[in-house]
Amino acid sequence: MSEAKRIKIAIVSDMHCHPESKNSAENQTWLFSDKLRRPTNEHPVENLLEIIDNKKIEVDYVLSPGDYADQANKQGLLSGWSYLKEMALAMKCPEILGTIGNHDIDSRHTYSNYSYEMPRKIRQNFPLHDNVLGKFWDEGYSFIDTDDVQFLIINSCHYHTHYEKSNPNATVENPAIKGKIDPAQLEEIEKILNSSCDHTKIKIAMSHHHPVTHARSNLGEKDTMEHGQELIELLGKFKFDLYLYGHKHDPWMRYVNTTSGHLLPTFSSGSFSATTQVLWANKNNYFHLIEIIKQGSQIATGEIETYTFQNQIGWQQGKDLGFLTNTGFGNHEAIEDISNRIINLFNGRSVIPWKEVIAGVPEISHLTPEKIEMLENDLGSRNVHVGNKIGINPKHLYYADSN
Repeated sequence: MSEAKRIKIAIVSDMHCHPESKNSAENQTWLFSDKLRRPTNEHPVENLLEIIDNKKIEVDYVLSPGDYADQANKQGLLSGWSYLKEMALAMKCPEILGTIGNHDIDSRHTYSNYSYEMPRKIRQNFPLHDNVLGKFWDEGYSFIDTDDVQFLIINSCHYHTHYEKSNPNATVENPAIKGKIDPAQLEEIEKILNSSCDHTKIKIAMSHHHPVTHARSNLGEKDTMEHGQELIELLGKFKFDLYLYGHKHDPWMRYVNTTSGHLLPTFSSGSFSATTQVLWANKNNYFHLIEIIKQGSQIATGEIETYTFQNQIGWQQGKDLGFLTNTGFGNHEAIEDISNRIINLFNGRSVIPWKEVIAGVPEISHLTPEKIEMLENDLGSRNVHVGNKIGINPKHLYYADSN
């Protein structure tokens, strides 16, 4: 049997960096371009750098689905990218793979008449290293093929060319409202995948906008990527292992079914440092580490470790703050079967440590938040109770035998 492919990635999305305003109502982030770094629990980057150093966190790739700046603020864009490079360096990461978000382009023509003037002139390997940039700017995507991974990076803002400020009678839909990928792009991507797709490699796709509806918590549907469903079907055909997006500021790990029968793990990463979602969606800020393993051409499995940021508290784990600390994907075993395997571990005992549970049933680490909740409910119906929620580091399981 060939050696399994294994990578570790960090995800930093939707930083919305900008200079701090004296009018607090105008501030949209905790991460200002002119923010002092003490106290560290008020600075998302500086506080995370301490954790990276203390825990010796190292990753193979940093992935960023865009919105480094807020409202196309020039200094925010420059500083946001610099912050990201600083974090990647601390994690000894050789490669940042990013795309751009709607806040990174000047679609309202505040600074120039060309929406892409700022992002295209940053250079500094933004948002991809020059040697893998490929067709990103001109055709809206890049395909990156490495020894262990294949990445499809999509610029879902490729058509965000202008914004009509004062035309209430306009009949053309505002292109700056939502993401888009068009049939011609899909046709070209399919040709690339037909010739280059390697089912033994981990395959990850990323965009800023969501390709499928993400409207929970009253977040709306108008910004869903146009032709996103066709993109999902294409990725299902080639059995992609993960789809990653930002934009919504609402972390959500779920499977999207495709007509090919492939369940595509689809991850909305949430925001690293924006503040607007705290009020309108009751979500905090998030930083994720994902370890992905793939054996041969089997479906990949992933373990997600999440940190949550709260201002004046800093990054933390072990609490239910909008997204569980430990989740994953790739385990499609029936929940009842997982419960049976857990119950068999008790072997006459009433309490077992969680470390023993994970050692005996390691596939628990590859459950999505939804399936974790299903497992908790199923165990509860069988008189097995968790000392703390599965997904936020419980210490023990308790079995109250009804007999």
